[in-house]
Amino acid sequence: MGNFNMLPVDIIFNILSRLPAELVSDCKLVSKSWNRVINYQSFSESHFNRFLNNLDSSGKYTFLLVNNNPVYAYRQFHYLEFYDDEKSSSEKPSHRVTRMRLNPDPFRYYNFTGSCNGLVCLNGGHDNEWVIYEPVYICNPITRECVYLPGIERTDDRAGRLLTGFGYVSETNEYKVVRMCELLKEPKFLHVEVYTLGCGEEWRNIGKKFDKSPGLFDSRNGVFVNGALYWVLVDGIIVAFDLVTESFVELPRSFPFGWYFTLGVFGGYLSADHYDQDSKTTDILLLKEKEDGSLGWIKEFSISNTDTREIEDLLALTCRSTVICHSKTKVLIHDLNSSSSKVLVDFGKDKAIFQAIPHMNTLVSLKASGEENTVTMEWVDVPREVVEEYSTGYNQRVEMCIQQ
Repeated sequence: MGNFNMLPVDIIFNILSRLPAELVSDCKLVSKSWNRVINYQSFSESHFNRFLNNLDSSGKYTFLLVNNNPVYAYRQFHYLEFYDDEKSSSEKPSHRVTRMRLNPDPFRYYNFTGSCNGLVCLNGGHDNEWVIYEPVYICNPITRECVYLPGIERTDDRAGRLLTGFGYVSETNEYKVVRMCELLKEPKFLHVEVYTLGCGEEWRNIGKKFDKSPGLFDSRNGVFVNGALYWVLVDGIIVAFDLVTESFVELPRSFPFGWYFTLGVFGGYLSADHYDQDSKTTDILLLKEKEDGSLGWIKEFSISNTDTREIEDLLALTCRSTVICHSKTKVLIHDLNSSSSKVLVDFGKDKAIFQAIPHMNTLVSLKASGEENTVTMEWVDVPREVVEEYSTGYNQRVEMCIQQ
């Protein structure tokens, strides 16, 4: 330790910036000199840039899951890491699950608005009625920074449910939360409000309306990919809200009328998965650039097996032609070659997986983004029975954090 501290600051900076985000937080406690280096404003930027540069070759796939918990009457959050290093044919894939409690008082029920660069935005409600879910909270589980968003004004002219989304504008380094609602005096029109992280302002009505009713949207939460939020309408039309221009665009119809599909993110691309009842086959299509330079849907792969009816959502394609997916209560790894599935995590019949999204641990700071009213989450010990809760024979780390 003494010899390490004798190294020049820039070398210590370089070494620490190569560590995983969760280990960097532990390193702050080692010594005052390490803590100073990690607290440099340029450190988190350097760490994040290095992380992005190594992302494709790391063989690491990470997700956030929210599970229903009828016993405790609130939802639980879990962080799943799956490692599959294609450079080493001898090493078997491994994984671990981490339990976190991100639920801020006074809300009890949540779903993910989205996750961007390590920041998580949550929709919350005081009860389990979907119509009152709204964006309430942004946090970074690693830095433990969190901030509450201004609540929606309860007025009699607001009708129906909210549509929400969370995304990042790389050109301006801005994080934006979007919420849309319908007013009774103007039915069949969406009014759009935007909250820009760190701008020190309330929700901003952008003064633009979209001539669609919230009931036409198949999902309440937009899917964020490359600077835009995407929703699919019940008639199969896909609409996108561009976070740069803050305007809506409608994508040309690409799928047959009546062809049901869901949107997601797969390998950094907007994805659409479609299950065919007759062939019992799930097709995964990605919105990619074609040879002629135009954007179009390209079929990436198919899962053809009667077991696929158990699969609720597909999360990632690994380098070994396996797919990480989940059923109602389990996270699975499905082999495309053998058409067989193996259980990674079984949460139990009473803890259904309500939602799962891609997420990565980073040191991105809310304060550095300009948010002044941040508070800090504190880690607390978890009872041993929680550690043994998912004892399925793999190494795991179970942690929990709560809002003080």
